[in-house]
Amino acid sequence: MSVKKGNNRTMYLDWSHLISNIDINFFLQIITVVFAAGIIGLERQLNKKPAGIRTSILIGLGSMLFVKYSIVASSDVGAVNADPARVMGQVVSGIGFLGAGTIMNRQGLVAGLTTASTIWVQAAIGSIVALGYYFDALIFSFVTLFVLQGVSKIEVWLRLSKIKGNRIRIREGVARLPLNEDEFDV
Repeated sequence: MSVKKGNNRTMYLDWSHLISNIDINFFLQIITVVFAAGIIGLERQLNKKPAGIRTSILIGLGSMLFVKYSIVASSDVGAVNADPARVMGQVVSGIGFLGAGTIMNRQGLVAGLTTASTIWVQAAIGSIVALGYYFDALIFSFVTLFVLQGVSKIEVWLRLSKIKGNRIRIREGVARLPLNEDEFDV
């Protein structure tokens, strides 16, 4: 492969040079964060919540890139003011601001807190992938899925306080009333 450069010089690149400079660890980080954030985003998308697959992956990737390249800048480049801990702190602040945008107040009810929290967790997962903790990121992703799916089932069970015949008493303010009797899986 040849590449034209200025002053009519041609620089030759061969595939062996390109392949020898590939950082496999970086691609492993990308795959891990795409999978870890993607499965959380898939859950959100399937439940018709904001911040689906694409948003989740982008949040994880962005956080990973900020943290990874702050580490690279502080070690490889030797930048004196590059501090990965400060960058991670700024990621937390920035993602908190992004999550706050998903929280809405409708008729006195606050909605979107779980989505905001999920965005925050995805940024944390991206950050720990950048630090090299791949297995931990996967564990946190599955814990997050359990919290989103498993705990919601526990919440529904707790909301149903008493079942008598065809009547179900629901604690006031903690559950949506069903549209008809067919919605109950009792």
